[in-house]
Amino acid sequence: FSLLFLGNVAMCDIKDFKFKPLDRRLKYVEDFFRLYNEWLYQDLDNVSRNIYFLELAWVLPFDHPVRALTPISNETHWQRYKYLMKMHIAVLLTKNYLDFGKQFYKENIYFYSKEYEKELLEGYEIAEAYFKSALGWFKIAKKYANLVSRYDPYIYGTTLYYMEDEYKKIVNGELYYDVTINRLLDKIKQNR
Repeated sequence: FSLLFLGNVAMCDIKDFKFKPLDRRLKYVEDFFRLYNEWLYQDLDNVSRNIYFLELAWVLPFDHPVRALTPISNETHWQRYKYLMKMHIAVLLTKNYLDFGKQFYKENIYFYSKEYEKELLEGYEIAEAYFKSALGWFKIAKKYANLVSRYDPYIYGTTLYYMEDEYKKIVNGELYYDVTINRLLDKIKQNR
């Protein structure tokens, strides 16, 4: 009986099911932004996956304002939303490049680590490259935070409160990844 049933299903046409798959490809910033995830325990695969999706979101166009992550009322609101999203993506890229670099960074080197000197130096070079990338992304985030600050948040504010808080922290100097990254780069120079 089961072979007969499977044989009938295998010979049928897609039109028999009265179902047409939705052809919705990922092609906008919001699509790839939704794929971003944070895990409790970060590993290289998770972080590199996030970096991949966020960098794709960085270069892609925004979706129609009707499908934005927050209600949009006019063109000025739309422009502020785009700057806010770019700023947030740049901050997330900063965090992820920082996490990626920390996977290769050893903070304390002890006297018994001498036999691993070659591996440690290679790890420091990799970590330094990722920390410099993180620093570059944070500079971009600061630039976009300044662009967002041109618009009055009481008139053109969004319902993306975590992004609004992040923007305020960057503008007020409460979010300072650049200081942290520069300390890590200095520590790498000391440990070499």
